[in-house]
Amino acid sequence: MSIIATVMIMMILALFAAIGVSLVTTGSNVAVQEERGLEAFYIADGGLQYAAKNQNFPNFVVASTNLGEGSFTTTVPTLSANITNAVLTITVSSTDGFTLNPADPTRYWTMLCDNNYSDNPIAPPNPNLFAATANCEKISFTGKTATTFTGGVRGRASSTPDTHQQDAVVLGYSWDTAKTTTIATRALNRDNVCTTAATTICVASTANFASSGFIRINNATENNIEDVFYDGIGSGAVQCGAGCAACLGYTNPFPPAGNCIRRAYDDDNLNRGIVTNNAVGTIIYQSEISVLATSTGVVPGAILTGNIKRVVQGKIMPLQ
Repeated sequence: MSIIATVMIMMILALFAAIGVSLVTTGSNVAVQEERGLEAFYIADGGLQYAAKNQNFPNFVVASTNLGEGSFTTTVPTLSANITNAVLTITVSSTDGFTLNPADPTRYWTMLCDNNYSDNPIAPPNPNLFAATANCEKISFTGKTATTFTGGVRGRASSTPDTHQQDAVVLGYSWDTAKTTTIATRALNRDNVCTTAATTICVASTANFASSGFIRINNATENNIEDVFYDGIGSGAVQCGAGCAACLGYTNPFPPAGNCIRRAYDDDNLNRGIVTNNAVGTIIYQSEISVLATSTGVVPGAILTGNIKRVVQGKIMPLQ
């Protein structure tokens, strides 16, 4: 009986030892997996930063690139097939991250921009370059699924309904009615591009406006709405011209090309909204044009087979 009792005790102790080893091993595996997961997250975040610094807006597409002990790949939402100028439902790679426009809360506002200059008379074709004169069209939609936008209204806000090619980039577009001002003192004439104090965008107030960014000039009708990129904020007559208390588009010194781009991201900017003189009192909103870039970080698995992935999505603003 003593021998039997001893054997049973040894078996019980062996069982406890096996359980202890299993717990330690499992805990170690979990810790390693958590570490690998965190590493994959930071690789994904690093990939997003890499794309923002090294790629041209909005072409933040980076093929698999090594970073640390893993790699990252970045993508942007794109059109899944060619469309004509009359299509009202579009299929895209992903609608993740697109939200209703706070200023138009029943609609998703987007901007489609082709990745080339095929119909742009100003610059030659270059698939790796994207500029403020590219072929873009603003479209609002009433609904979306995971991969489609539905109920579209084409050619919004002075843009022109146009054909777009597969892989055209789908950007987010909105404006903030809480950040508003009006043109003051002098009209914003059609040829003003912020090259001097007297041609900056004179406004009633710059409170709450970003130091550089986009504004939406709401000039009464759909075909007179204009998005303008500006760089810098000024105040007083020296910076903004005689009689102007505050202005957008001031820097010192003024570059020859000016501190504002009229009809930004519109290849038709020579023929439409830029010819409009915006009178004193015209409403201005802060607007936002952004691309929802996604970066996927991958590191080799630890004990488990396969790889560990983490995804990071960020809103990247242009011309900043």
